[in-house]
Amino acid sequence: MEVYLDVLFLENLVINYFILLLTSKFSKCRASNLRLFSGALIGALYVVVLVLFPDIRLYYTTFAKVILSLLIIAVTFAPEKPVRFLKILAVFYISTFIFAGAAFAFIYFNNTSGFVKSGVFYVFTGSKWSIVVLSIITVAIITRIFWEIIQYKFVREELFVPIKIAFENRVIDLSALVDTGNFLHDPLTNMPVVIVEFSAIAPILPEEIKEIFISAKENDLGSVTSIVAGSKWYKRFRLIPFNSIGKENGMLIGFKPDYIVIGRNKDEKGVKDVVVGIYNKNLSKDEKYKALLGPDLVA
Repeated sequence: MEVYLDVLFLENLVINYFILLLTSKFSKCRASNLRLFSGALIGALYVVVLVLFPDIRLYYTTFAKVILSLLIIAVTFAPEKPVRFLKILAVFYISTFIFAGAAFAFIYFNNTSGFVKSGVFYVFTGSKWSIVVLSIITVAIITRIFWEIIQYKFVREELFVPIKIAFENRVIDLSALVDTGNFLHDPLTNMPVVIVEFSAIAPILPEEIKEIFISAKENDLGSVTSIVAGSKWYKRFRLIPFNSIGKENGMLIGFKPDYIVIGRNKDEKGVKDVVVGIYNKNLSKDEKYKALLGPDLVA
C-alpha cells in the first residue's frame, strides 16, 4: 500500500485542529488560532515521524504519547496551574475519543478496510476525506446536543455567585444570580444597580429606611421622598426608575454601599462604584438567591 505523507499529514492536521477546538470549548480555555494550529501541527508531525521511522519503538509507546499530549496542551493552552492543566488534558482525551469513535463508526458502516500499524490507523479503501468530513460533522452535532444539555442542567449553577455588601461597617453575605437581562443603572451616576431583597438587606439598613418597606410605602413617592430627605443617610440614597414585565414606570429605593465583594477566595472582585436597589418581594421562589447582578459586574 502506498502512503502519501502529505495527505496523511494534512488529514491529521485538520483533525487535530478540530479536536483542540473542541477541547477549548469544553474546557472554557481560550486559545488563539495560531496556538490551535501549533498544537495540531505537533500532533500531525508526530504521525509523520511514526510512518518514517516505524522501527523506533520509543515513538509509539504509551509514555511517548502521554508526553506528546502534555506538549500539545502546553503549547496550545499554556495553563499555569497544575490542576487546570490536568483538567484540560482530560477534556483533550475525551475530545480525541469522540472523534476517534465517530471515525471508526463511519469506517464500520461504509465497510471501509484498514489496519493499525505503529499507532497509526491506515484506511486504504473508500474516500478518506469523506470519513474525515463526516466525522467532523457528526462530532459537531454530538457536541451541540451535549452542550445544550450541559448548559441547561449545569451552567445555570455557575450563574450563582456569593456577594458581600458593606454599609457603615456592617457586612452581609448573600447569594446572587447573574441576570443577563439586568442592565439597570442609576440615572444620576450611571453606576450599575444590584437588586437585593429587602428581607436580606434589612439588617444593615437605617431604621427609618426599613420602616418604608415594613409599612409597604416604597411606592408612595411622597412618603419616600420625605423620609429619605430627613435621614442622615440621604446623600447615600437614590430613587431608581425601572421598567419590567407587568410594571411600567416603577421606582426602586437604592443606596450607595461602602463597597461590595463579588465571588470568593482568589476570584473575589471588589466594587465601589455600584448602587444597591431594594426590592420588597422575593426574587427566587426556592430562595436560592437573594440578589440580581448585571453581567457587567462579573465581566
